[in-house]
Amino acid sequence: MWIRRAACVLAVATSVAVVGIAAPASAQAGNPLCLRSINFAANHVDARNGDAVVALKWTVRNTDTAATDLNGLLKLYMVDSAGKRLGQLYEVDFRYNEQWYTKARWLSGTPQESTYQYDFVVPKFGRTKQALWAVAEVALSDELGHSTTVTGTALGAATLKATTLADSTAPSFTQFYQEPINNERPYVYVKDQVGYLRYYASLQDTQAGFWKGTLRLTGPGGQKLDTAFESAWFVRDPRCGPYTGGDVNYTNCGIEVRFPAGTASGRWTVTGLTLVDNVGNSTTLTTPETPAVTVTSNETVRATGFTATPNPVNNWAGDTITTLSFTVSGAQGGVTEVVADFINWGCTQTTTTPTVSSAGVVTIPVRFTHGTPWCDLNGLVVKDGAGRVAVYGAAYEAPATGLRIRQLPNTTPPTATEATLTPTTVARSQAGSLWPVVKVKVVAPLAPANGYSLYLYDTAGNTVAQQFGGNGVDADGYMTIYGYLPYDIAPGVYTYGFELYDESRLRSAYGPFGQPMPNGPLQLTVTDN
Repeated sequence: MWIRRAACVLAVATSVAVVGIAAPASAQAGNPLCLRSINFAANHVDARNGDAVVALKWTVRNTDTAATDLNGLLKLYMVDSAGKRLGQLYEVDFRYNEQWYTKARWLSGTPQESTYQYDFVVPKFGRTKQALWAVAEVALSDELGHSTTVTGTALGAATLKATTLADSTAPSFTQFYQEPINNERPYVYVKDQVGYLRYYASLQDTQAGFWKGTLRLTGPGGQKLDTAFESAWFVRDPRCGPYTGGDVNYTNCGIEVRFPAGTASGRWTVTGLTLVDNVGNSTTLTTPETPAVTVTSNETVRATGFTATPNPVNNWAGDTITTLSFTVSGAQGGVTEVVADFINWGCTQTTTTPTVSSAGVVTIPVRFTHGTPWCDLNGLVVKDGAGRVAVYGAAYEAPATGLRIRQLPNTTPPTATEATLTPTTVARSQAGSLWPVVKVKVVAPLAPANGYSLYLYDTAGNTVAQQFGGNGVDADGYMTIYGYLPYDIAPGVYTYGFELYDESRLRSAYGPFGQPMPNGPLQLTVTDN
C-alpha cells in the first residue's frame, strides 16, 4: 500500500504506457491541478472466487480558488513481468460532487481538494496464479481550462497483486466472414486512395475473456497485409470495432482492413487470424474459410463511355429493356463477366454474360422496371478472361460512371373522348341504393390513366357528392366509374364532372369547372317519387 499526503504527486510531461517503466517526474509550471494521493485499500487480494472487490482511492488538489468543478479519467490495467500492459484497459471516469453517473464516486471535499473511490472488481483469471494490476494514468481538468495528466513513476506504486486462477486456454471463434461496407461484392479499388474491407468475427473466451487480434491477408507474390483489432469493454464507449454487442467473454468484432493506395492488384485471401485473450494466451488460425477479395487500380482492364440505349426509356406501360454499353480496353481473353449495380432498385441486369463487338464495345441488357423514374449506375465490375477486373462507381469508391437511366417524360395528360351516364333519371326513393355509372373513353398516349375524381353539382354549382378512386382503363379503352347519391338528395337536375389522373400525376378536368364533356353535359334528374 502506498500513500502520499504531504505534497502533490507531480505530473509528467510525457505519457508512459506502463507503470513498470520508469519515467522522469516533472511538474507543469503554474498548473494548479495535481494528484495528491492515490492507493488501493490492500496490497494483495485473493480473486479466485470471482467476487473480490478492492477500493481504489485518490485525492485531487486544485489551488485555483475560482474553480467550481473537476473532471477526470483514470486508466488501469494488468501488467506482465516486464511492466507492459496485458489485457483490456479499464477507464474510470469521475467528477466532483458526482456519485451516480460516473464509474468512480466522489466521497468528500471541495473543488480545491476532493477525494474519489472506485470499487475495482478484480478478475479471477491470470496468466499464472498471480496477477499484478497498476494505475497507468490519471487525467485531470476543470472548467477554467486547466488540465494535467499524471503518468509513470509520478503515480508511485499504485498497484495491486491478486492471487488468480491460471488461464492457459486461447480464444476461439464461432463465426468469421466478410461483410459489406458499401457493397457486398468482394472488390476493392485502391488507385490513389485507401481501399476498405470489413470482416465480422464472433469470438469467445470463457475464462479471462478476449482482448485483441490480428487478421492477415496474403496477396500476389506472397505480400502480406496485417490488421490489428482490439476489444474494449471497460471503457466509456465499449465496443470491438463498430459492434457493441456481447461482453468480455463473448465478443462480436468488426475488423476493418485498409488496403494502402497502390496495393498490388489481384486476389487477396485470409491466411491467418491471431486471437489473444486478456492474460496473453494466443492462437493463430490459418484457414478461416472466407472468399478471396480482388484488389484493383484499373491499371490493366479499363472501361469508358458508359451509355444506355434507349435513354430516356418509356416504361410507363410496363418493364422495358434498355441496353447498357461501354468500351473496354486491356482485356485478356475477352470480357467474360459484367456485374452492374444501380441506385433506386428499379434497374436490374438480365444476365452477367456480355456481348462484345469486334470494336471492343460491351453491351448487356438491363430491365427498367415499370414506373421507375430513374436509376444511377452506382457500381460496375468488368472481368476479363484472365480474372483481372476493373471497378467503377460509388459502390466501390471508384471512378463514377456518370450514367443515369431516366424515364421518358410525359407531358400529355389523359383525355376523355367520350363520356356517358347511366341512368339519367332516378327516383329520390332509390337514391340510397342506386349507383349511377359514368363511362369514359380515355386516351392516354404515354402514361396510363390510373385514377379519377367524380363530382356531382346542383344547379348553383355546389358539390352535393364527391368521390375519389384508383381505377385503370379496361382493354376496350374505357374507365368505368360508379357514383353514389346522398340519401337526402333533393329532387332536381344535377350535373356530373370528373377529373382523370395518370401515373405521371398529370390530370385533366371535365364538366362545370373543366373542359366541356365530349358528348355534352352529364345530367342526372332526381324525381320526387
